[in-house]
Amino acid sequence: MCKYFLHRYLYLLTTIAALLIPSTYAEQRSAGAEPQLPFEILARYPHSSNLFTQGLELFHGELYESSGLYGQSKLVARPFPPPPPPPSPTLRGVTLDKQLFAEGLSFHHGRLYVLTWRAGQLLEIDPERFTLLRRHPFEGQGWGLCYHRQRKMFAMSDGSDQLQWRLASDFSLVERQALRGSGDYQRLNELECHSDYVLANRWKTNEIVVIQASSGQVLGTLDLSVLQPPGLHEEAVLNGIAYDARDDSWLVTGKLWPHIYRIRITLPATLATGTTTSAQ
Repeated sequence: MCKYFLHRYLYLLTTIAALLIPSTYAEQRSAGAEPQLPFEILARYPHSSNLFTQGLELFHGELYESSGLYGQSKLVARPFPPPPPPPSPTLRGVTLDKQLFAEGLSFHHGRLYVLTWRAGQLLEIDPERFTLLRRHPFEGQGWGLCYHRQRKMFAMSDGSDQLQWRLASDFSLVERQALRGSGDYQRLNELECHSDYVLANRWKTNEIVVIQASSGQVLGTLDLSVLQPPGLHEEAVLNGIAYDARDDSWLVTGKLWPHIYRIRITLPATLATGTTTSAQ
């Protein structure tokens, strides 16, 4: 059997096994609140519980991940979906300078971009050799990052309830966009851009916020509490979102989590384009 058909066969087996778990979660809505969006669990994969996950991204059949903490920050990549045991997935990567705390990551024009938390640097990296190509300075803290193809800019979070929109050329600030909605959207963290959406983890919660990129309107939330592994360290919180265009699904995990989950999300319709706050 050729590698392609073997890969598809194993992938289907994993997906079918995941479907044996009760996995569909219905939409709920409280008065005055954005709707909780339905999702379905499709599969579960092993994940290193040593990785303090900050960013997650699929690129050319590999899953890239940034792992934080001072003195332990690293970037790793491996084929995804992972091969079945006994073979172990081939890991590639690099350890960052001990003075850097790795945060969110994204791809643009075939290059990997990695935020640092407090060093005020965006690292532009060759994803094949993991060599540093360029440093882009910025002010403030860096948390989450994604490149938005429709807006042709990076979206960045800094732990507040705002998104920052930055040029891909030099990472200069174009706009600060406050979220519009009825909830508390502080502590926006890991980001994933898709179509006119930005999906954002909220640090120390099991919630993902679905945002319309053009307006900042919160369209709904995902409560992923059912995925939270029991008995882990208090820092082992939900963090990490990657879109998989191959089957229109999403990969989610958390810091120090033993698993990555593949889920399908029913995204809400986007609204007419609204306004955003001006850059400062």
